[in-house]
Amino acid sequence: MAKRRRDRWALGDAYSLPELARGGPEVDLHEPDPVLAWVQFPDRVLEVEARALAYTERAVLVEWGFGQGADTAWVWRDAVRPRA
Repeated sequence: MAKRRRDRWALGDAYSLPELARGGPEVDLHEPDPVLAWVQFPDRVLEVEARALAYTERAVLVEWGFGQGADTAWVWRDAVRPRA
């Protein structure tokens, strides 16, 4: 369940794909791409505005939030689309 942290809600840690599920090799992007990504949390699934940092043939590493509040997770490639 989400918990209140200071003046905003914290969703808790997102689920990230294990290394074996991601496939390989991992390719880092020189510049993060702005994307929309479906991310799964313990009690909900949300589409977040994120940045794609790396990818494999099956998965994408996405980052959302800013500064010290930024979080990352590996998600299935089909869960990510370019931001308009």
